[in-house]
Amino acid sequence: MEEITLITIATYTNPFEAELAKGLLEDSGFHPNLMNERMMSMYASIAGDMYQIELRVPEDEVAEAKELITGLEDSDYVTRILEGEGALREGHFQLTSGKHSNQYIEKIRILQNPAAAHNLCKRLAERLAKYNFDAIISPAYGAIALGFETALLMNKSFLFTQRKDSEMIIRSGFDLSEMLNVAIVEDVLTTGGSIKEVISCAANNGLEVVAIGVLVDRSGGMIEFSAPLESLLCLEIPAYNKEDCDSCKQGIPLETPGSSDKI
Repeated sequence: MEEITLITIATYTNPFEAELAKGLLEDSGFHPNLMNERMMSMYASIAGDMYQIELRVPEDEVAEAKELITGLEDSDYVTRILEGEGALREGHFQLTSGKHSNQYIEKIRILQNPAAAHNLCKRLAERLAKYNFDAIISPAYGAIALGFETALLMNKSFLFTQRKDSEMIIRSGFDLSEMLNVAIVEDVLTTGGSIKEVISCAANNGLEVVAIGVLVDRSGGMIEFSAPLESLLCLEIPAYNKEDCDSCKQGIPLETPGSSDKI
């Protein structure tokens, strides 16, 4: 049997990201292989200084595989992560706005896997790097972990808002004296209500929002803000008033997922 020559086309220090790229290549009909993956998984704290995970493919697949990996958009990775973590759900759901939808993004599934959350925040940090700001601000509660991790990756300060007596406020105790400009990091954009509340809250505290980063914009890019929006994945998922909801008319049981129901 003729020996197959494998050529390295990319290297990674993050096992999750390496597996993600490998899976995307496999889905496209390539035959990838990871080298040093076991070493990195077993000794992640020290192996990163000595090894990198090598993504390899057969010699005759190198050109096309490289082209695919280079051309992959953030949306390709986000979609695969959402699907892999079981975060994309089908059914009959009530959103925070009170509207109904037949699709729901279960953000908690992402947070349950820190490696997946880290990978998404890394891509969001890359998108926000072109803006000049002092801190990242996120609304409680689901976006706190994402905002904190993005701030850590960007070496920025972090703060979060919460609702008190139906009003969005910055959590007491944060020192805002050295902050002028902030970027919002949110998980999923649906109606934009929470983000607009955070923008107003920031302004009330003398802070200007210069950018907004979200993992998923499920409005299909239809919502505009006073600051530029960066989304890793843009989906057009309809939301209906109760009287216009086909699922209600069909008698499909309604779910109100999540403790905060904020999607």
